[in-house]
Amino acid sequence: MDKVVICLWHSANKGKSATIREFAKLILDKYYKPRRKTIYQSYEGDTVPEFDDFILVVEINGIIFGIRSQGDPNTGVETELKMLANKYKCNIIVCASRTKGETVWAVEGLRGFEKIWTSTYQVADKSLQHKLNMLKAKQLMELIKNIGFIK
Repeated sequence: MDKVVICLWHSANKGKSATIREFAKLILDKYYKPRRKTIYQSYEGDTVPEFDDFILVVEINGIIFGIRSQGDPNTGVETELKMLANKYKCNIIVCASRTKGETVWAVEGLRGFEKIWTSTYQVADKSLQHKLNMLKAKQLMELIKNIGFIK
């Protein structure tokens, strides 16, 4: 696989953005400069925003990662995914999507990318959600390692 989109899809308020935020933090913590080159970020500073949605593009050992946390309808998903694919030439895109409609179509519309669909954990006890989001972020990192993009 040369190009992959890993999409967290779920209904609203199920931890998609929070999980992607934790994944981005893992990338930034594990692959620090000079191994990691930041190409683009939609926020200021050196840390991923705690609450706002964001876009981050980084290069690690020649592999370009695009990370987009926003997965809601009417937020420019299609335009921004195409930007990650075409302008920044991402090898891997990690993004969020709802389970139907324009956000799914935007992901499916990316040509030349293998699509991997996964979801966040859903629990009734909301006090567990943060721990489960962190676990899912670690699993995303392992997935990317196991398919051979990073070590």
